[in-house]
Amino acid sequence: MRLALVVLVGTLVAWPARPLRARRSIEGAAPIGPRLGTTSRRDRRLPVIGLAALLTVTVSPAAGLVVVGAVHVWPRVASRQAAAGRHRAVVDALPEAADLLALAVAGGLTVPAALATAGRWTPGPVGEALRRATDQVDLGRPASDAIDDLAAVLGAPGRPLVGVLAASERYGVPLGEGLDRVAREARLDRRRRAEERARRLPVLLLFPLVLCVLPAFGLLTVVPLLVGSLPDLPP
Repeated sequence: MRLALVVLVGTLVAWPARPLRARRSIEGAAPIGPRLGTTSRRDRRLPVIGLAALLTVTVSPAAGLVVVGAVHVWPRVASRQAAAGRHRAVVDALPEAADLLALAVAGGLTVPAALATAGRWTPGPVGEALRRATDQVDLGRPASDAIDDLAAVLGAPGRPLVGVLAASERYGVPLGEGLDRVAREARLDRRRRAEERARRLPVLLLFPLVLCVLPAFGLLTVVPLLVGSLPDLPP
């Protein structure tokens, strides 16, 4: 019975760590970047946790099942946290990227050259995506296809910027006004998200206030008074 439970636990642990198929861009090009919500480190963590689960289940089946539950839940939690962090980084860097692209285009650069210039100075995942798109264009891939793939890398926040760049590259639409509009909307979006995080801060501070500050305040104020009044109590 215990051997069968060990085999079951091993199967449940090994299943999330199965090889994931690499996401490739169109026309068989190399992967251009991780999608929002994927983590590359979970496959290296799971074998260690799986070994701990197998060792735990031989001692306590209930504890082993708890470890298996953690194995399945933790990668999803870490994936969501990584996706949220990447989403915030994209939102924070988009206004600067749009401004840099507008300056580069106003200086007479083509769209691929503007991507290379903006990617050199844009921080975070937006700059990395622009640099990868530039590398693909240098290798001979059409600039319009490389720009289309940026939407999959940057996610929903980057689609307005990608749409403006793709329209200019395919149909010759002027970039100046479109990039100014994208930068303005991205800056407003970043400000709204910052205000939302600021409004959530008082709610998050309630937990340490209730769990840590108030008990400590009670120990420092109420408990000494009670201890001091004990001798005055009637027998």
